[in-house]
Amino acid sequence: MIQRTEYYRKIIHIFNLVIPFTYLFFFESRFQVLRILVPLTVFAIVIEYLRVHSVIIKKIFDNFLISMLRLHEMDGKYTGATWVFIGSTLTVAVFPKEIAVISLIYMSIGDTVAGLVGRKFGKMKFYDKTIEGSLAGLIVCLLSGYLVQLSLPLVVVFSGAFAAMFIELLPISIDDNLSVPLFAGTIMVIASTVVI
Repeated sequence: MIQRTEYYRKIIHIFNLVIPFTYLFFFESRFQVLRILVPLTVFAIVIEYLRVHSVIIKKIFDNFLISMLRLHEMDGKYTGATWVFIGSTLTVAVFPKEIAVISLIYMSIGDTVAGLVGRKFGKMKFYDKTIEGSLAGLIVCLLSGYLVQLSLPLVVVFSGAFAAMFIELLPISIDDNLSVPLFAGTIMVIASTVVI
């Protein structure tokens, strides 16, 4: 059974699509996007610091968001939202626009579907993840990559989908909101140098 708060987290995670789609449709250059993302990321990091070190901010945070936090986030680790900002900022800063957009879509959609399907239907465990969840995430990434493809060859887009769900499945201590877009983007850059 999936708790209601987990559904809320995943709905918020889907709303992260505003970042890649805003970049794709409204901004020409990464610098325009970074002028928005960098201050938001810094603000998120400051809030993370204050929620641990300021009694007032901690109380406000606990009153409104404590039910949505995971145990490690309650213990003072960065929240998933902050990692989304960090991962998005780095992805936009490092990768060409089309690769950054697709990598961020994979982070938002693939990770969300993998988590929900894995928790609801997952039977084959791989550490704290499930094979079913990762396969569902892969299917959604492949489909979304195909639909959004832009001008990248499909082999490049699909290599990113496989990379995103591979890194999502691995039991590493790096947050998925950072590892998924950076790893998927790196693999797509490598694939594009081979294919193009």
